[in-house]
Amino acid sequence: MYPNVASLTQFELFSEAIDALNYPTASIVLLDLKEEAVTVHSIAPQLKQIGLMLPYTPLYELLLRQFGKAIVATSGNISNTPIIFEDEKAKKELSRIADFILTNNRKIVVPQDDSVIKFSPFTRQKIVLRRSRGLAPSYINAHLKVADVSILAMGAMLKSTFSLQHQNNIYISQYLGDLQQFDTQQSYQHTLNHFLNLFDARVEKILCDKNKDYSSSRRGEELAEKMNIPIHAIQHHIAHFGAILGEHHLVHSDAPILGVIWDGTGLGDDSQIWGGEFFKYEKYDFLRCAHFDYFDFILGDKMPKEPRISALSACWQITDTEGFLKPKFTSTEWQIYSRLLNKKSNLKTSSVGRIFDAVASLLGVLDQQTYEGEAALQLEALATNYFKKNGLDFSANYFTEATPLHRIPTPSLMAGVIMDLQKGESVDFIAAKFHFSLMKLIDMVANNLKIKKIAFSGGVFQNGLLVDLIRHHLHSRFELYFHEQLSPNDENISFGQLICHEIEDQKHHLQIKKKVSCV
Repeated sequence: MYPNVASLTQFELFSEAIDALNYPTASIVLLDLKEEAVTVHSIAPQLKQIGLMLPYTPLYELLLRQFGKAIVATSGNISNTPIIFEDEKAKKELSRIADFILTNNRKIVVPQDDSVIKFSPFTRQKIVLRRSRGLAPSYINAHLKVADVSILAMGAMLKSTFSLQHQNNIYISQYLGDLQQFDTQQSYQHTLNHFLNLFDARVEKILCDKNKDYSSSRRGEELAEKMNIPIHAIQHHIAHFGAILGEHHLVHSDAPILGVIWDGTGLGDDSQIWGGEFFKYEKYDFLRCAHFDYFDFILGDKMPKEPRISALSACWQITDTEGFLKPKFTSTEWQIYSRLLNKKSNLKTSSVGRIFDAVASLLGVLDQQTYEGEAALQLEALATNYFKKNGLDFSANYFTEATPLHRIPTPSLMAGVIMDLQKGESVDFIAAKFHFSLMKLIDMVANNLKIKKIAFSGGVFQNGLLVDLIRHHLHSRFELYFHEQLSPNDENISFGQLICHEIEDQKHHLQIKKKVSCV
C-alpha cells in the first residue's frame, strides 16, 4: 500500500492503471516494476509485478500520510484460510504472527478480501482476478433480463462464489476462497445465511456443479432437501460459457458462438477432467465440438501442485523424453509414477492449465509450486519479455494445417516443445511460441467451424499475454468477447449456472413452440 500515486516512482504507470487505483472501489492493481527498480523478491519471486493499492479508509490515509512510505499490507488470515474478522478469534489465532492487533468498536458483519485486477501488457485489457470488496455483491447489467423467480446457484469449489437470482436481479457474492478448507466452508455458509436473510429470499430452485464431491454441491443438496425444492446440476465448463454469454447479453444470439473454455479442473460429462474445451452455442444449445486430447490425471491434488507430474504425464507416450523428465524425480518416484502411467484405467484430463504446467516444467521454469498458478505466471512472464523485445507479430507455431481439430493432439504439442529444446532454442522463445500457438489454434478451430463470434472463459484467460495475442491477431476477423466485470476464473461459475438455467428454459419454450406449430 502506497501513500499516493506520486509515490509510485518504481512502477510502470499508465492512465488505465491510475484510474483504477483512484477509483472508489479501491482495488489492488498489479503493476510492472521499472527495469531500474529493485525487485522485492520476497513478495513476488521470479516476477516483476507487484500488487498495489492506495489508502481507502481514513485510518489508512492517516497512517500512510504519517509514515510517508509503502507498507506491506495483507489480509488478516493464515495462508489458505478465510479472513479472521472477529476480535477474539484474531487475538487467539493471529497473536503468533502479529505484534499488535488494532480493534474497532464496530463489528464486521460480512468480511471481504480486497478485489484484485490487472491489465494485459500490450492492449491494456482489464482482467478481474478477484471480485470482492467494492465490486461484489452488486452486478449491473442493464441488458440482462431474468425471470421473476428466486434461484440460488452454489458455484464451484476453488475461488468459490454463490449467486442469487431474486426479484429480476442477480447478486453475485464476493470471492469466498477454496472450499476444500473447513474454515472457508464456514465462511461460505455465514455469507450465504446473510444473503438469504438480507433479501428475505424464498428460494425455489438450487443449481450446482455436476461434481457431487464439491462441498458447494453437497451443501446445495442439503439445502434442497431441507427446503423441499428441486436441485439441478450444470456442467462446469458449460457454466463458464454461460457466464460470458450472460455478461455480454449473447444468450439470444442469432449467429453461432464459439466458446473457448480453458482452465485447470472441472468434471466433464464423460466423468473425465476437462479443461481444454471448445463449445458451439447455437439456438440455446451447447455442443462440445473440440478439445485437447486426454492425458493421464494421476496422484489427485498432487498433480496441480507439481508441474513436473503434468510434464511426465503429458509426455509419457513421446519417445526420447526420459532425459528431460527423469532428473526431476527420485528413483522411487520414477518407479511408482511409471507404474501408474502404464495402467489403462487412469482418470484422464484435457486441461490447458495442466498443459501450461507441463511446458513450464519442461523449460525448467518450475517443478513444484508454492501457490496456485505459479508455474503459468512465470511462463507468461518469460513469453511477455520475449514479445516486449520483439513485438507481437510472430509466426512460429506448434500446430500445422494437418493438425486434427476435433481432438487436438496434446502429444504433438509437447513433442514440438521438446524438439525445440533439443535444437537449443531459448526458453523465452519457446514460451512465446507456445502462447502464440494457442492463439493460432483458436483461429484454426473458428475457421474450421466457420464461426465469427468467439467468447472466452476459464482461469487460463487470466493470462494477459494470451488475451493480447488473441486481440492483436484475431480482432479484424472475429468478434471477441472477454470477461469485463467478472473474473474469468471459477468465481464466475455461480453466475454462469444461473445463465445456463435461463438458456435451458428458453430451449424448453422453443421446443414447445415447435411442437405447437407442428400440430
